[in-house]
Amino acid sequence: MSLYFTLLFALLTIEMSILFVLVLPLPNRIRKIFYNTYQKLSKNQQVKTILIIFIIIVGLLFIDSWKRAQINVTLYRHQRNIDNVDNMRNNYDSHAVTPTQALTSRAYNQRNIYISGFILYFMIGIATVMSIVRRLVKYQDLINNDKIENTKDVVGNKNDTDEIIKLKKELELKTIDLETLQKQVKNVETYFDDKNKPDDTTTAADSKKE
Repeated sequence: MSLYFTLLFALLTIEMSILFVLVLPLPNRIRKIFYNTYQKLSKNQQVKTILIIFIIIVGLLFIDSWKRAQINVTLYRHQRNIDNVDNMRNNYDSHAVTPTQALTSRAYNQRNIYISGFILYFMIGIATVMSIVRRLVKYQDLINNDKIENTKDVVGNKNDTDEIIKLKKELELKTIDLETLQKQVKNVETYFDDKNKPDDTTTAADSKKE
């Protein structure tokens, strides 16, 4: 039995350590690793069967120890009421005398109640904390995804802004080229107009000949 309760106490210590680690402010990546491991173990049929059998055994131990610890224990009576004419004992039944071994047995049973009870309690606590960790991982992933999307939007807007600036510069260059081309066309037209315009001297000479 000593080895049996040593194993139970070791399991209780392991549960306390796991629960302590889970409530620490760990990074989201480590929490996700713990949660994924817990999910894999909880979905494994063999692990579930072993866990159910273990819970039943610990539960039976808790109930049995609880019943054994409810035994009334009365110490030896050290003093008698000698002033009583009828030699009656004060408030103690003469048959309610329990040896020291009974006190030891009740102490062991109370110890077993605490160990088995806390094992069951921490099992429930670990399951509850893991559900909270699941929500934390889920919401942290949503926050990270929103940050990534916002970063992409900012980068996209920056790229759009750079493209707009580039297009504006190209438009300005095209406008300058167009104005230059228009000036050249205007100069060419003016040149040809001047060339095609009849000279005043030639016109006067022709008039005299007539």
